[in-house]
Amino acid sequence: MRPSLLLISHAYAALENRKKLQALAAHVDLVCVTSVIETHAVLGRSAADFDNESDAPARRYELIRLPRIGRSITTFIYAGLGAILRSRRFDVVLVENEPWAFVRWQARFLAGLHQRHAIFGEFTWENVTRPGWKGMLLSLIYRAAAQTTDFVIAGNQAAGRLFGIPTERLLVAPQIGVDLENHQPASLLDRNALREAFGLPRDAFIVGYCGRLVEEKGILELVRACEAVGGVHLVMLGAGALEPWLRQEASTKHWLHLLPARTHAEIPDFLRCLDVFVLASKPVRSMKLCWEEQFGHVLIEAMACGVVTLGARSGAIPEVLDDESALFPSGDAAGLTQRIREIKQGSSLSTRQLQRVREVFTHEAVAARWTGFVVSKLCA
Repeated sequence: MRPSLLLISHAYAALENRKKLQALAAHVDLVCVTSVIETHAVLGRSAADFDNESDAPARRYELIRLPRIGRSITTFIYAGLGAILRSRRFDVVLVENEPWAFVRWQARFLAGLHQRHAIFGEFTWENVTRPGWKGMLLSLIYRAAAQTTDFVIAGNQAAGRLFGIPTERLLVAPQIGVDLENHQPASLLDRNALREAFGLPRDAFIVGYCGRLVEEKGILELVRACEAVGGVHLVMLGAGALEPWLRQEASTKHWLHLLPARTHAEIPDFLRCLDVFVLASKPVRSMKLCWEEQFGHVLIEAMACGVVTLGARSGAIPEVLDDESALFPSGDAAGLTQRIREIKQGSSLSTRQLQRVREVFTHEAVAARWTGFVVSKLCA
């Protein structure tokens, strides 16, 4: 008999992310609680652009949408979650959020009331120790979370260490994989057609980035590196605080292109235009913002599209890329310049990276690791 899993996560309000649920449903009887379709902006676009019900006829799992009470992703709870936990028996209750998230503790409390026989777990991304009083408070929360969970799936190695639980109760694995059907290397003919559609030069050597246009993503270093390399075009897709500065720079730099944010479904075509993708993230440490790259999902998307993918030695990026020739020091424009120059001279890096994605980072591979681990906890 297949185990029954209740998965609680706002992440699956994104249509593209639900492909991971399809893969999970091949192994378990799955019910997923996620958020109702909302209207706030995501990367300058309506949230509804990223979510719809077009996948409903093909679902092999049950999707339940609940309204959120509270706005922040760590300070909301789900209205009606108690009724879901009372409605049927689950073998596993798994919530995807940080240890201090309100919905994590809501799920833990309700599971204790209505699903006492079930094992409880959580997925976490957090990979930095916060300074000052925040760090002291969070250390207490981590301790309480570790004592009230049966297992943890951590999105990176540092997150696993922060949780401080025995290794037999910990799995380090991605939250979401990549779909190889819509993430594929482009032929030269297809790449040229895509470049024309995006208004990019057909015969240029193109370096790209997509995501939040903010300083901690290494945007300034990326622009400086491409300027130093010379003879390359840089295209930035997204939205954020640095967008006005980038527009001003692009007005005087013919090689710098700025594109508006796209939905998940449109990102593969953008990536397939590129020769090199760069994620130049750098850590931020302050009381206001304490962050380091927790995975960098776009890395595996670019790799799956057959694009040479480079990343800074920051956060989980080295774990994802797992190749020294793809890495450079964070905050180091000169180091990034050297890496891009090396790629321009020729590299087999994209072939190795594509193989790594196919072996480790597909939705099916991620789902198999998750369910194998969870089932082992049920049998313990």
